[in-house]
Amino acid sequence: MKKVKFNIKGVIYGVIVMVLIIGGFIVIPNMFMEQSKPVDYTILQREAIPEKILDMMDKYVNEERALAVKLNNKIYVVVTRGNDKNHGIEMDKIDVVKQDDKNIMRVKVVYKDKEKSYPYIVVETNLNELPDSIELNTSVEDN
Repeated sequence: MKKVKFNIKGVIYGVIVMVLIIGGFIVIPNMFMEQSKPVDYTILQREAIPEKILDMMDKYVNEERALAVKLNNKIYVVVTRGNDKNHGIEMDKIDVVKQDDKNIMRVKVVYKDKEKSYPYIVVETNLNELPDSIELNTSVEDN
């Protein structure tokens, strides 16, 4: 019977290479992917919208915009459709991305048939602080 010799150096090098390969599959994609956190929100009906926000909205209702407002320690997001009178808007999602040590809120809305959507949306979020900037991303729903 022949004795099998173990090359312990080869086994150690093999384990190190496997750890580096597996680590690379985990670490490298995370370096290139955005780390966004979804924001929970509640869409407010007109009666529930704070009066200060309704007063402020008059100057923005003709613009396509997303604004964040801090009022009574709550963060609200206001989205207006602008001059597009043929469509209304519906909230799709809100998330926050950290870029260059700044919090960027991304608000995604969908333009829909005006009978099935709203001319503006006001939502109350679960955030504690205002973002550094806001991006409004829009898309049109195909009928």
